Amino acid sequence: MKTLFTELPDADSWPSNLGGMATQTHAWTQARAALLPASARQFIGIGDAKQLAAIAPLFRNGDWLREPPLMSEPSDLLWSTPESLQLLANALARQALPVYLERLPADSPTLTALRRAYARRGLILLAPAMPTPFIELAGKGSDSDALFNSRRRADFRRAERLAAGFGSVAYEIHAPSGESDLAPRLKEAYAVEALSWKGIEGSTIAGSTRLGDFFGQFTQAAARQGILRIALLRIDGRTAAMQIACEWQQRFWLFKIGYDPAFERCSPGQLLLRHTLAYAAAGGLRSYEFMGLMDDWIKYWTRDIREYVQVRAIPFNRGGLKVLAKRGARTAINRLRRSAR
Repeated sequence: MKTLFTELPDADSWPSNLGGMATQTHAWTQARAALLPASARQFIGIGDAKQLAAIAPLFRNGDWLREPPLMSEPSDLLWSTPESLQLLANALARQALPVYLERLPADSPTLTALRRAYARRGLILLAPAMPTPFIELAGKGSDSDALFNSRRRADFRRAERLAAGFGSVAYEIHAPSGESDLAPRLKEAYAVEALSWKGIEGSTIAGSTRLGDFFGQFTQAAARQGILRIALLRIDGRTAAMQIACEWQQRFWLFKIGYDPAFERCSPGQLLLRHTLAYAAAGGLRSYEFMGLMDDWIKYWTRDIREYVQVRAIPFNRGGLKVLAKRGARTAINRLRRSAR
């Protein structure tokens, strides 16, 4: 049964047995949806209010149905079984607006379900989207340093010696369970991020209303669900680096990092990353996932990436033809501009 709603259900009604991404959790999706005015929300579900088997958390943006603000992360539809996913894709194909998914895993079952649903009903257009790096841990053993060559391990030892030169070095990984534990950890993490280059650019969590609202809601919900992790590195009693992450589906999901430039000589962000990677490996987690945007420094940790695609599902109706006409006009204009250079 198809259900339409403007408010997402609580976590108890959420689809079970989701796919593998932390951005499919109730905590993440609810925080994204909260950034939207209720009048723009057009969520589609399969099931009833007591237990939804699949959800498309979308909103109307001009001529499109698309996901809430992405916070620079990949995402997907939400489902509990392949059958419920297909029913959800069929429901999307029957509604009037074209659908835009900005960063869908290239191997997601959603893509197959949409192709089936839009067969004879519309077009599925794909384009490459930015990948995310990851470090495979399954079957690699509990010693994460063994994943790196001797030169990289020597770099770690050198950074440790430089850190010790500043004073005592201590690592912490917190799993806050309530507001009294969460608030001081977040305050500390935000303060470190504000000292980094993000503070200079004005792109910190604390410096952005949208980011602040999102992470405030997300971290509270993730803490209640027991999946939030806040990692800190202290050097000589000062907080030198921080991470905001999740541990979910046997994977470590790294969302935000920051470090104090006063300790730049010892690469505090890299030291903390090495520590949380060791934590993930020792805990038997399957992988370490770098979320957000692809940065050059990550290549020193891994060359493995997960591929994503932009998906535009355009129905054969007046609205779909209008969108296709606009795309055709833009393509023609761009070609003329290139030929005139």
